[in-house]
Amino acid sequence: MPDSSFFLGRIHIDPSNSFFYREIGLDGMIELSRISSLPLQQLSRTTIGTPITSLEMKIAFEQGYLIPYRKNNPEDPKTALDLLKIDRGGLTFRPEAGIYENVAELDFFSMYPSIIANYNLSYETINCKHKKCIHRLPTAGYRICTQKEGILPKTLKFLIERRKQYKKLKKKEGDKYDRRQIGIKWLLVVSFGYLGYKNAVFGRIESHETTTAIGRDLLLFVKDIAEKEDFSLLHGLTDCIWIYKKGATEEAYNKLKDNINKKLSRKYKGVLEETVPFEVKLEGVYDWIVFVPSKEDGVGVPNRFYGKFKDGRIKVRGIELRRSDTPRFIKEFQEDFLNHLSKAKNKKELLKKLSDIDTFFEKYAVMLREGKFCVQDLIVRKRLSKLVEEYRVKNDISETAGTLIKEGITVNPGEKVNIIYIKDSFIKAVPYEIYIKSPKPVDIKRYEKLLKESCFVFEFIKDRFYYD
Repeated sequence: MPDSSFFLGRIHIDPSNSFFYREIGLDGMIELSRISSLPLQQLSRTTIGTPITSLEMKIAFEQGYLIPYRKNNPEDPKTALDLLKIDRGGLTFRPEAGIYENVAELDFFSMYPSIIANYNLSYETINCKHKKCIHRLPTAGYRICTQKEGILPKTLKFLIERRKQYKKLKKKEGDKYDRRQIGIKWLLVVSFGYLGYKNAVFGRIESHETTTAIGRDLLLFVKDIAEKEDFSLLHGLTDCIWIYKKGATEEAYNKLKDNINKKLSRKYKGVLEETVPFEVKLEGVYDWIVFVPSKEDGVGVPNRFYGKFKDGRIKVRGIELRRSDTPRFIKEFQEDFLNHLSKAKNKKELLKKLSDIDTFFEKYAVMLREGKFCVQDLIVRKRLSKLVEEYRVKNDISETAGTLIKEGITVNPGEKVNIIYIKDSFIKAVPYEIYIKSPKPVDIKRYEKLLKESCFVFEFIKDRFYYD
C-alpha cells in the first residue's frame, strides 16, 4: 500500500497540512516543483528535505554518478582533540538584555550554502583519492577535491544565483516574486542541515563540521573589521551581527558593509575557479531593538528579541508570538501590543509606550473572564516526546495523549497534541478533539497565568539599565 494516494487529472493541496503552502503559497510551490522535478501534489505532502534531495539526485544523474541505495561511507576517524576543535557549531554571542537604538543588523547572504559552494564541500569531495588534491580546508584541515566540482556545491550555486535573480526582480516589480525566493531560501537552509543528517544520501559529517568552522571564522572576521572602525558589537548569531556607533547614519553603516565585502572577497576565495562571492547585506537600521533576558537568570538570550526598523518593519524572534505551542489568543495579545510599540520612533517613546502593558493585559484578561474568545484560540499544541506510558510524571501532555488513546486514537512520539486546559477535579487538560464533543468549563485562571507570563518580554524593561 502506498503512503499517499494522489488525485488523477487534478491537483489537490490541503492548506491545513501543507508546510509549503503555509510558508510560500502556490506560486512558491510551483517554483520548487519545477526546480526539484517533484510533482506538485507530492511536494505539498513532503517535508522540506525531500525537494533538496530530489534536486541533488537530478544533478547527480546528469553528471553520470551512481547513487547508492543506502549511504555506506562512515565518518573518518579523528581524535577527541580534533573533534573539540572542529565540531563546535555556529558562533553565538550573548547580548546584554535591554533597549538599544540606532542599531544596524548585518546579515550574510546565504552564508552556509556559500561556504559549501566555495569550498566544494560534498559527500564525495572530502578527503578524495585524487593525488593532486592536497589543498587543506581552513580550520578543519581536511583535504578537499580541487579536480571536480561536488554534487552539493553545484546544486547550491544554481539555487543561490536563482534566488539572487528573484530578489532583484522583487526590487523592480514588487512582492510577486517574494514567495519564490523564500521557497529557494528554505532549500538553502535545509541543505546545510542535511549535511549532518545520518540518512541523507549526500550527507557527510566532515562537510557539516567544516561549514560551521569556516562560518565561525567569517563571523569573527566581520566583527573585527567593524570594531576596527569604532563600531561596537552588541550581538552576533551564526550569520549576522548587530552593531552600534553613536551618531552613525544609514550611509555610514552602508559604507562599513561595502568595506567588509571588499575584504571578504580578498581573504576568502574558495578552492574552485568559479565561486560565489561572500556577501554581507545591511538588513536595516533599527529605531529601537529589545534583547530579552532569560526568566531564570536574567542573562540575555541569543535568539530572543524584537525591534522596529526605520522603514517601519517589525522583526520578532524567540518570544511567544513565534512559538508553535502558544495559544492564538496570546499571540494576538502580543501582536496587538507590538503594533502599539511600532509607533515609537526612539527609546524614549518606546519606554513610554511600554508602560501601557498593564492596560493591554487587563483588556485581554477581561476578554478571558467574560468568555469573549473562541475555544480554538486557546489550543496549546505540544509535541509528544515519548510513549505515554514512559512519562513518569503526570502532566498536560501525558494526560491529553492518554485520553486520546482511551478513545481509540493512536498517538506516537513526535506527534503534536491539541490541549485545552479545563476546570476539573480529576484531570487538568483534555484534547481539543474530545473537548468539542463534551465541553467542560475552561480553566480561565490557567490561561490568565499564561497571558501574564507572555508580558515578561515587555515588563522586564522596568528594572533594566539601558544602553546610552
